[in-house]
Amino acid sequence: MVIDPLTPGTHAPDATLAASDGTMVTLSHIWQLGGVLLVFYPGNNTPGCDRQLRELKDEYARFQSLGIATFGVNPASADDHRAYAEELGLPFLLLSDPGLKVSAAWQAVAPLGDQITRTVYRVDADGIIRYGARGMPGADITLEGLEEAG
Repeated sequence: MVIDPLTPGTHAPDATLAASDGTMVTLSHIWQLGGVLLVFYPGNNTPGCDRQLRELKDEYARFQSLGIATFGVNPASADDHRAYAEELGLPFLLLSDPGLKVSAAWQAVAPLGDQITRTVYRVDADGIIRYGARGMPGADITLEGLEEAG
């Protein structure tokens, strides 16, 4: 049985994760600055994930104009994320969730609990989930949902 993503209108789980730039990122500290887009994706250096993150890179300025900080999340180490982010030229940080505990709290783990299910969330400055979707929504669809969430 596949678990649905967290429901828009509910409070987002907080977490602190290691980032690709060597810092620790606490989600609630970031979303209070205007909002967060979290992209849970299965793995670095895979065709689908490369494509999804490149689309986010291409639309990064639009996310910034909405005051939204963008992050990718998967179980790879911060060092692996750093190399991958440099390879793709990503302007946003990738966060490490090696035990998938944060991904599970966000209901972004496959039914067997051993890998991430591709999931995208937008959290507003109050920590409320305003957008959530499974799969790989295109950047325009994701932005449309974000702009509607205001």
